[in-house]
Amino acid sequence: METPVRYDYIVRLKPKTNRNSQRVNSDQPLQKVPATFPVNFLLYKREIYSLHGVSFSAIDRRPEAISRKIIHFPVGDSPIHHINDFEEILTDMGIPGIKISQILFEIAAKAHGIDTCNGVFMIVSIRKTVYQEPRLRNEEDDTARAERESMEVAAKPIPATESSIDALERVVLDASESARDCTVCMEEIDAGSEAIRMPCSHVYHSDCIVKWLQTSHMCPLCRYHMPCEYL
Repeated sequence: METPVRYDYIVRLKPKTNRNSQRVNSDQPLQKVPATFPVNFLLYKREIYSLHGVSFSAIDRRPEAISRKIIHFPVGDSPIHHINDFEEILTDMGIPGIKISQILFEIAAKAHGIDTCNGVFMIVSIRKTVYQEPRLRNEEDDTARAERESMEVAAKPIPATESSIDALERVVLDASESARDCTVCMEEIDAGSEAIRMPCSHVYHSDCIVKWLQTSHMCPLCRYHMPCEYL
């Protein structure tokens, strides 16, 4: 019997909030970075169990974020011109075709007439609810759990080396252009302030990306590998 699945979604436009980037002393030259309009796709999973006809959520379990994708395009450009790109992202996330059509329609409705230069960004939140029957715990479940926990330990993030973090390029946004967002904290990088650009060209608040790389050696957006002790 196929497990029932339900998809709910909401498309929102949110204003960017101002945040001052931490200044980092460096002799490296500062370069200008063009502003973009980000569209964030977030996919969450929620499990609902049914016992004797009564449905209930897993105890103490919030919806789990299972996928996140971000697309940037130049400010002044309409999101409607990127519908095909949005469709490709939703397909990669495993969203059913009929639901993709509904989400794209909602994006087009929200995007109609908006000014992407006006300090806003778009969030497309999708919740995948899975309905299933609870299973009695047995020895096989314990074995599977132990294997999963072992894999989680093996997949523990590895920080980047301090020397590679210190060597990252410092840049400054052009004060004459709209600021862009830091996808670590989802807040604005002020125009004219200093930020850090990764070797893969993605730009973040200095303090945000330094803290991130002290935990994980991979770029939050493209998974670019920074030098680490074990690679």
